[in-house]
Amino acid sequence: MAAGKLHVYLVRHGKTMFNTSRRVQGWSDTPLTNEGIEVAQFLGRGLRDISFDSVYTSDRGRTIETAGIVLQESNQTHLEINELRDFREFGFGKFEGELEDIMFGSVMKHLGFQTLDEAFESFGDDGYRIVSETVEKLDETGMAESWNEMEYRLKNALRTVSAENATADSNVLVISHGMAINAIVSFFDSKLVDPELANASVTKLGFENGEWTVEAVNDLSYVEAGKSVLV
Repeated sequence: MAAGKLHVYLVRHGKTMFNTSRRVQGWSDTPLTNEGIEVAQFLGRGLRDISFDSVYTSDRGRTIETAGIVLQESNQTHLEINELRDFREFGFGKFEGELEDIMFGSVMKHLGFQTLDEAFESFGDDGYRIVSETVEKLDETGMAESWNEMEYRLKNALRTVSAENATADSNVLVISHGMAINAIVSFFDSKLVDPELANASVTKLGFENGEWTVEAVNDLSYVEAGKSVLV
C-alpha cells in the first residue's frame, strides 16, 4: 500500500500540581489537578469526530493520565497507549521541583539579563536552546540534559511515529510536554514557537513524502468545542 499523509495531533498534557505552583517540571512528575482533568475531558470531547489510528505518550504519568482521559471522553478506549521515553520533557537536573522564578532568575543572572522577556527578545528564535544550554552549565551535578540530547531523542520519537504509521492516511494522537513540543516546532519553523503553549492545546503536524510540516500551534479550538458537548 502506498504511503499516505500522517496527521499528528501533538498535545500538551493537562495542568499539573507543579504547573499550578509554578515549579520546574521536566523529568520529575506530578499528577493532574482537577483543572487539568477537566481540560483533558474537554479536549477528548472536542476530538470525538477524529478517529485516531494510534496513540503515543511520553513515559511520564501526566501524559499517560491525560491520554487516558482523552481516549475515554472521545470514545476511543480500544486504542493502546504506546509510551515512548523519547517524548519526555527536557531534563532540568538539579532544578527539578524548584520554583520557576528561582531557576530562570539564575539563568538570567548568568546571561546578564534582568528579565526573561528581555532575554528572549535578544535571543530571537534561539531562546529555548540558549536557556537549556545555560541550565546544563549551571547544574554542577551533571544531571541536566543538553539541548542536543533532547533534540536527538525527540527527532527519534518522530521517526518512530512516522515509521509505524506510514502505510496509509492516518491520525495519530501524541501527548507530550510544553518545551518538548516547542522544540519539535523549532525543528521545522522556529518562528512558530509559542512560549505560551497552553495545557491541552493541540499542535498539529503533517508528514508526507518524507517531509514534516507544522500546520497549527497552540490550538485550543478542540477544548472550546468540547465544552459544549453533552456528556
